[in-house]
Amino acid sequence: MALLVSFFVDLLIALITLGVLLALYMKQCHTYWQRRGVPTLPGHWLFGNIKDVVMQKNSAGMVIGELHNQASEDDDVLGIYILHKPYLLIRSPELIKQILVKDFNNFPDRFFTARSFRDKIGSSNLFTIQNPEWRYLRTKITPVFTSGKMKRVCELIAETSDCMSKYLEAEFSHGTKTKVLPMKEIAMKYTTDIISSVAFGIKVNSFDSDKTKFYDQAQEGVRLTLYRSIRLTIMFFFPKIAPYLGGQFLGSSTNYFRQVFWDSFHSREKSNIKRGDLIDSLIDLKSGEQEKQLKFEGDVLVSQAAIFFVAGRESSVTTISMSLYELAKNPTIQKRAREEIREKLAQHGMTYEGIQSMKYLQQIMSETLRLYPPAPLLDRVAVNDYKIPGTDIVIEKGTPIYVALCGIHRDPRYFPDPLRYDPDRFSDENKDNIKACTYMPFGEGPRICIGARLGTLQSAMGIIPVLKDYEVSLDPTYKGRYVDGRNIFIVPEEGFRLKLTKL
Repeated sequence: MALLVSFFVDLLIALITLGVLLALYMKQCHTYWQRRGVPTLPGHWLFGNIKDVVMQKNSAGMVIGELHNQASEDDDVLGIYILHKPYLLIRSPELIKQILVKDFNNFPDRFFTARSFRDKIGSSNLFTIQNPEWRYLRTKITPVFTSGKMKRVCELIAETSDCMSKYLEAEFSHGTKTKVLPMKEIAMKYTTDIISSVAFGIKVNSFDSDKTKFYDQAQEGVRLTLYRSIRLTIMFFFPKIAPYLGGQFLGSSTNYFRQVFWDSFHSREKSNIKRGDLIDSLIDLKSGEQEKQLKFEGDVLVSQAAIFFVAGRESSVTTISMSLYELAKNPTIQKRAREEIREKLAQHGMTYEGIQSMKYLQQIMSETLRLYPPAPLLDRVAVNDYKIPGTDIVIEKGTPIYVALCGIHRDPRYFPDPLRYDPDRFSDENKDNIKACTYMPFGEGPRICIGARLGTLQSAMGIIPVLKDYEVSLDPTYKGRYVDGRNIFIVPEEGFRLKLTKL
């Protein structure tokens, strides 16, 4: 008995000692920025400034955005801590431009990584790869997203938009006047059909209940489990650990999408018919001159289709869903948007020119992206020591840099009454007053989102079928959060729904 007591006493002493050592270590880590003269904010002794993220009370993008707005107005930079690691939050538009644009060569790479020893598809895409491979790949793929190509893609989107209209009509076909519908799911089916064509070169109809295999596989492949949520967080904040975690970018659907890609790829190769889409660019990439380190073959090619499919789908779902959510709360704005949509459709039909003429709808999407940027953190990492111009602050090589879009987009210095939903901020009369590098939903600089034109176009054409025929309002029975607090990205909560009334 005495030996057992002695063992537990020794164990308790050891645990207390380890706890004290950990606390002292974390305290020392949390003085990194103070020792360099960089302003900081109080944080948790263990979790640093992201306690609410760890506890899943709020998304990382929202939490870090709140840190941006808690800092002093005069602070161009803010030192923050994620667990023990120091990160630098850039708050000044001038400094943001300096780092993302003018001194891009010092910050060419993202800190985030999806590198994995077992998953080439997640490791090799345009979003995550580093220079010089990134620049080479970007050059090859850019022609897919020119304005001229978007005019041709508009015809495909119009077909999908029509399928969405018919789906909604069927929901009201039995004389129902008002109905609560799962708007995130409807938006997901719509974007799946468009992006499957752009990314994989195939045509699917997710609104047809007999043809949902592709959609079902997509949903399963990117389903946010607890493990996937943790893994995604580690990829963003501790990327050196990420390669050891296992897992696959497309989850259990990896083999399915790999087969879909290669079937389309080889079919296009044999037909020798050029459509100017992503598959054609990847065929040219495979047969062209290879870059030094990354060979553009096998799963590296699949990786490009995969990232465009996932990112293109999710970002537009957020824009469509949150635009409808805000319009449901603001019926006057909704009515004005509907009147414009009906007027322009009567003049131009569902054409590229017609969509571009819907200026108020464009303003609505801009205001939605201001409040709900799908990728709320712009991240870079210093590839060498960098002295911030006009200061004595040196950003050491390897230091992660963040721009918090939920912070700067909601900064009252640049957007008065920032939480108010006001599309007129982006009117022709006002948009020139928006300061450079204070509104960046697609990023900024050479790494700006390559698919911004496509994302904007398909989002607009996904909102139109709803607004032109239905009044949108909130569902009073819905008790969930509208934004998923578990996700690094800003996405609507699963089960997100709204009430539609047939006009």
